[in-house]
Amino acid sequence: MQLGVNSDPADPVLPPMPPVAANKEIELKLLVPAGTLDSLADVPIIAQNARNRGVFRKFENAYYDTPDRQLFRNGISLRVRRSGKTFIQTLKRPVDGTDPLSRHEWEVAVPDFAPHLDLLPLDEIGAGLVGVTDAVLEQVFATRFRRRVQMVDLPSASIELSYDSGSIEAGTRREAICEIEIELKSGNPVALYDIALSLLDSAPLRVGTLTKADRGYQLAYDVAAEGTRSAKASISASDNIDEIVSKLLGDCRRHMVANQAAVEAGKAPEGVHQMRVALRRMRTAISILQRQIGSPTLQRLGGEAKWLASALGAVRNWDVLVTDTVPQIEAHCADRAAFDALRQSVEPHRLSGYAALRELFAGQRYNRFLLMLGHTIERRVWRNDIASASLTILAETADGFARQALDRLHRRSLKAGSHFKRLQPVAQHELRLVLKKLRYTAEFFRNVFESEDDAQRYLARLAALQQSLGVANDTATTGGLLSVLVDGASSFDLHRGAGLIAGWQARDRLAGSGKLHKVWKRFAQGEPFWQ
Repeated sequence: MQLGVNSDPADPVLPPMPPVAANKEIELKLLVPAGTLDSLADVPIIAQNARNRGVFRKFENAYYDTPDRQLFRNGISLRVRRSGKTFIQTLKRPVDGTDPLSRHEWEVAVPDFAPHLDLLPLDEIGAGLVGVTDAVLEQVFATRFRRRVQMVDLPSASIELSYDSGSIEAGTRREAICEIEIELKSGNPVALYDIALSLLDSAPLRVGTLTKADRGYQLAYDVAAEGTRSAKASISASDNIDEIVSKLLGDCRRHMVANQAAVEAGKAPEGVHQMRVALRRMRTAISILQRQIGSPTLQRLGGEAKWLASALGAVRNWDVLVTDTVPQIEAHCADRAAFDALRQSVEPHRLSGYAALRELFAGQRYNRFLLMLGHTIERRVWRNDIASASLTILAETADGFARQALDRLHRRSLKAGSHFKRLQPVAQHELRLVLKKLRYTAEFFRNVFESEDDAQRYLARLAALQQSLGVANDTATTGGLLSVLVDGASSFDLHRGAGLIAGWQARDRLAGSGKLHKVWKRFAQGEPFWQ
């Protein structure tokens, strides 16, 4: 439903515009089951620290974009909100393009429901609005909701809680809003997680990773969330170990959370892949950090990451089979009926796998893992795991720590690959796992050393070796999946399709085995970039 532009000349004259403020908004969003929103204010940490029972407001919001979706493509949301007779224009964009919990925000009063870009600091906002004028903007969707705002004062922070219930509307489409936003107004961000964890103990809540704007644009444009690759490593030579722990865990957490919506939608296989990559990177980071600081907290987080990666693994295997393996081989085999039968047989397994993941994401274990990970990072809990006499470990430099970790993994790789030509499949798989840890570690610390070209060449050799070793592993995985599909099946086309896949992969494995030793030698004889 279109929200009208308030252009009545009898409306009161707008008071002088206040200065435009650019703020970094830091908040957590929890999705709430219908009917339980109001009861959350009775949770002890809120009831005992809230200033009052809250202030009630009603909001109408119109969101705007260009016909070619320029704002959406640049991660920008532009809305005009009406509350009573007041109109506020707000523009938000991600802080660094990767963290779904932090956004830059600019707000300014406007005279009506129409956008007024000239009142925003366009130079400060950046390139996403280049060429955009008020005239080309059109309303894309609207939100209407009732909000109760409650301030909570904790010893370490002042927190604003917003209890929202209402709807998102785009044409004839509608989605319900029932959520609580926990926003840091001042103080330590760890307080966000203290409140969120307490709320999780009282109700089956879920950590939300999409804003109302994200949901509205997806509803209006009929697009699903896509997989998000990891950002470049943020570790620098000036960081100490304490900062390295925080950055590694933070980078992996952002990568994981950024892909949650894509996995839940179940339409972008890259989402599952990237979430698994995030978890593997996290487990690698925890593994190399544990050797230095021996933190029980990190060990527990590593265990949860392993559990989640395992749950994602089965879905990923079916995705690879039907979106990668089948199309590659089908392009060379004129037997459409066989490959159609394979796809039809795989689809129920994929759908049930994604349904199981959505159920997992709705469960307490997953949501507690997300919140505890954020809590650990913000509070730097690993400091409490080290005896006070040993805290100096955390002050050691990135250079020494990175060299030690990379040397150890590089030596392990060379040892695992010794007598390479005689390695059996199990030993090749073990080598591949070590190489994967080495690659992630090299990516973590590449910025610590002034050798970008050398690092790129090293990583290229490492990636080529991983890919070559992966052929045998892919064949074994695919063989297990095909066995599940054909077991008890009577379809001739399905059996033929499975046979074509198995035969083609056996051929690829034999063709690649002759080149594999050369790829290994190229890696083993190359110079590590950190030396």
